[in-house]
Amino acid sequence: MISKLVYIASVFLVAFSLNAQTVEEVLDMYYEGLGGRAKFESIKSWHLIGNSQLGENPPGEFQFIYVAPNKIKVKTVIDTFAIVQAVSNDTTGWHQIPPRGIVNPTKMTEQEVAQLLGQKALVLGPFNNYKKKGAELTYKGVVKKDSSEYKKLELQTKIDGEDGPRSTVYLNNETNLIEIIETQTLSGGAPVTFINKFAKYKEVDGLMIPFSYATYVGGRKYTSLDLETIILNKQYEPNIFDMP
Repeated sequence: MISKLVYIASVFLVAFSLNAQTVEEVLDMYYEGLGGRAKFESIKSWHLIGNSQLGENPPGEFQFIYVAPNKIKVKTVIDTFAIVQAVSNDTTGWHQIPPRGIVNPTKMTEQEVAQLLGQKALVLGPFNNYKKKGAELTYKGVVKKDSSEYKKLELQTKIDGEDGPRSTVYLNNETNLIEIIETQTLSGGAPVTFINKFAKYKEVDGLMIPFSYATYVGGRKYTSLDLETIILNKQYEPNIFDMP
C-alpha cells in the first residue's frame, strides 16, 4: 500500500511540474523550436512568394514583403484582379483594389494603414511585443486536440483598455511550433471564430517557417497560402513601398 501511495504521489508531482510551466518558459520553448529567439529577432526583412486562394476562386500569385519595423507590401491576384497594398511608415500607405472599385493607386486612411501593419503577425507570430500592446497571455497546460497533444496558450488583446479579439494558440507539444490559432472576434457586430492552421514547416536559414497557411470560418476554408519561396534579410530600396 505504501509503495502504491508513493507511486501515485510521484505521478501527481510529475503531472503538476509539467503543467506548472510559466508563460515565459513556454515562450522560450516556442522560440527555441523556431531556431532561437536571437536568430528570429535578427531577421530584418521577410519576402514570401507563392500562391493564395480566396474561397472558390482559382489560386493566384501572392507576394508579401515586410521590412522591419513598419514597411509592408502585399500583392495578391484574385481571379484576374491584381490587388496591391503597401505602407512605408506608421501613418502612410496606399492601395489598389480593383474588385472594390479602387482601380488606381489611392492613399490609405490611417486606420487602413494600421490594419495592414497588423499583417506583420504573418511572419512575426502572435506573441510579438504582446506586453507592449497591453495584451495578456496565459498558459493553460498541455491538452489533447484532434488526437494530438498541444501546449495551449490564450492571448487576450486590448483595444483602448477594453478586451479585443481573443486567440487560443496551440503549440505542437513535441516541436513547440504553432499549428493552430483560434480567434474569437466580431464581424458586423456578430461573434465569429477564425481558425488558422499552419503546416509544412521547413528550415530557411536556420529558422523553421510554415509554408502552408489556411483560414477556416464556420468549418469551411476561407483563404489559404501555399508558399514556394521565402527570402530572409534581403535589402530593398525604400521607394518600392511608395505610391506610384
